[in-house]
Amino acid sequence: MENKDVPLFIQALREKVVPATGCTEPVAVALAAATSRKYLAVDEVVEQIKVAVSLNIYKNALAVIVPGTGEPGLEVATAAGFLAGDSDKGLKVIADIEPADVEEIITLAESGKVQIKLAKDCPGFFVQVELKTAQNTVTVKIVGSHTNIVGITKNDQVILKQTEQQTSKQPTIDDWLRTKKLRDIWDFSREVPLEKISFMQKAAELNVALANEGLKNMYGLQSGRKLQQAMSEDTLDHQLLIYTQAAADARMGGATMPAMTNSGSGNQGITATIPVYVVAQRQKVEQEKFIRALALSHLVAIYIHSFLPVLSAFCAADSAAMGSAVGICYLFDEDFEVAQNAINNMVEDSVGMVCDGAGCACALKVGNAVSSMYRAVTLAQQGVAIPVSNGLISEDIDQTIRNIGQLASKGMRQTDPEILDIMINNKWRIL
Repeated sequence: MENKDVPLFIQALREKVVPATGCTEPVAVALAAATSRKYLAVDEVVEQIKVAVSLNIYKNALAVIVPGTGEPGLEVATAAGFLAGDSDKGLKVIADIEPADVEEIITLAESGKVQIKLAKDCPGFFVQVELKTAQNTVTVKIVGSHTNIVGITKNDQVILKQTEQQTSKQPTIDDWLRTKKLRDIWDFSREVPLEKISFMQKAAELNVALANEGLKNMYGLQSGRKLQQAMSEDTLDHQLLIYTQAAADARMGGATMPAMTNSGSGNQGITATIPVYVVAQRQKVEQEKFIRALALSHLVAIYIHSFLPVLSAFCAADSAAMGSAVGICYLFDEDFEVAQNAINNMVEDSVGMVCDGAGCACALKVGNAVSSMYRAVTLAQQGVAIPVSNGLISEDIDQTIRNIGQLASKGMRQTDPEILDIMINNKWRIL
């Protein structure tokens, strides 16, 4: 490990592993709405809120519950951000919704004042909220990632403007990560001074609390609760499913507790955290080893995701579970070769799981990724390794990871429009 890499790996963890309350796509819209409200007088009455979003934002907000409201949809997310959001809290913008706020939020969402449309010919991640009152018009634009506000205007006054060209020319931590190798991450996580990564404990605290909330209360499909009732908790594979799915149940079912995210996704954060926690508890490993395994899991997930679009038709719970596979191999005292083989086994087992929008069913996709991970690690421990002649597998593990990125970025490009078309048609059939 080169010393110059240490601060950049830590930067990657600090940038990409952050808390968020609720599904992060509707939350991004809530953030834009809350930001726009800052530029209005307290007594101004909203006449219209126009929201334009890219395809994946639209897809991921149709069915998922907005925390604290009990209701899904971009209209609700927009109203929640405008009426009860705190833009200074980033992805926790709507964490403090009170029961007394809900009636006003739903009233605004259903008033017809909030208008949602699909933005055409826009970047892959795009949110624009235009808020009108009798006195003012405020527009806020987010591009590229969930909290990247690139434009704010009030009437004819430009408050913030950053062109897409300016944004794209700025090197990012993802650009740097794509120059590294999986082995670099393995070495960093095992050798970095513990105090530099001790903050990773917070990921376990938040996501384990979500799992316990999902087991205690009725969220979404209650898949974790139901599995707990139907399965023995004595086996590791059952524990992995029960606790990971329970956390996803709570997050997607509207719990107001934050999740620790990974690469902008709470479900990815859950998938990179809970399995490592469950194995560490079962193995009774010391705290230092647990923290290193958490950092390793999250950083591998971030590395793999750096080759993926921010949002796509590829369900990245699977790539996050590859991170937990590597972290768990470390907990089991396996070597780097076993960790590589675990990723390869997952690639041929489950890569290509489709993201058909955020909702309660995401808990099952998280469970599917975790099941694949456990199977892949177990087989790798037994010496099973997918040969190079199969599918996406290359001799070099880092090329295999790039192959995953190519599949998601190019191979699945036409999948999203078809999914959205089906979802919208299904919505209108229900109505």
